[in-house]
Amino acid sequence: MITDCRISGDVDRSGMAENWHSISYKKDVPTGEVWAEVCAEAGSPWFSGHFPAEPILPGIAILSMVTDVIRQYESEKGRRIRVSGIRRVRFRLPVSPDELLMISLSLPSQEGGLSYHFKCELNGKTVCTGTVTAEPVPDEIQGHDAFL
Repeated sequence: MITDCRISGDVDRSGMAENWHSISYKKDVPTGEVWAEVCAEAGSPWFSGHFPAEPILPGIAILSMVTDVIRQYESEKGRRIRVSGIRRVRFRLPVSPDELLMISLSLPSQEGGLSYHFKCELNGKTVCTGTVTAEPVPDEIQGHDAFL
């Protein structure tokens, strides 16, 4: 368990803090694989009511972390993407507050879009796996944030 998982952020339109988790990249391997550490602190709204006696991070929050890692990675490369789908997701272990997840992404190209195979691990054990598909955002709509 990590003890210093502090985050900050502004509230977005949905009422959730924009940066409700921290992301730090560990490696960007030339083979097309990216590793990131991600952590949601105990004070995150995701834990309220899910479940009060023993809080766990909802699966949708984990998937949000994965897509945020992908968006941030692509943004650092000067590209914006739009997530078009998430499939073949398998959840295997629960995640508690302040636990440090390691997210690995393989970035194979796909005709007409991008496909990111992901794996989330906690202390070397698989939490979940799946595939996120996305499309590059055309230049003419780069200034609009809707659905990105």
